[in-house]
Amino acid sequence: MSGLTEESLRRLADKEAVTEVLLAYCDLVDRGEVDELAALFTEGASFDYGNGAVFTGRKTLHALFTDRLGRYRATNHHTSNIRVVLSGDSSASAVSYVYAWHESVESGEQLHIWGRYTDTLVRSEQGWLLDTRQVRVAGASTQPAFPLPERFERYPRRDLG
Repeated sequence: MSGLTEESLRRLADKEAVTEVLLAYCDLVDRGEVDELAALFTEGASFDYGNGAVFTGRKTLHALFTDRLGRYRATNHHTSNIRVVLSGDSSASAVSYVYAWHESVESGEQLHIWGRYTDTLVRSEQGWLLDTRQVRVAGASTQPAFPLPERFERYPRRDLG
C-alpha cells in the first residue's frame, strides 16, 4: 500500500495547482497576454515591486502590465526553486526564484534580472489566484543589443505598443 491518503493527494494536487499559477504567470508575461495575466490575480491583489512601488487591484495591475510589457520587444522569464506552503484549504504561500531577460523596444538594450517572488494565493471559484506578489531583486545587468541569429525565430508575442 502506498500510504497516500485522500488528504495527502488533495494537498499534492493543490501544490501542483499553485505551481501552475506561478508558471502561467511567466508564460503569459512572455507572450504579452495581459488580460489572462491580470486574471491570475484576485480583484484586490497587490504587486509590490519594492522601494514603495505597490500596485493594488486587478484593473491597476492590468494597466501596469500593459505599460511595462509594452516597453519590451521580447521577454523571457524562468521560475525555479518553487516552494509552496498550504495553510488550510483555501490559502497558500510560495517563494520562487526568477531569472528574467528583457529586450527594450526603444533602445534594443537587454536587461537581465534575477531575484525572487514571494506570493500569497487564495482558492477561488476560478481556481488558485495570486493575492499578493512581492518581487525582490538580487542583481541586474544591462548590455547593448545584439541581433538574433537568422536561424532562430521568436515565439509569438502580443503587440502592446
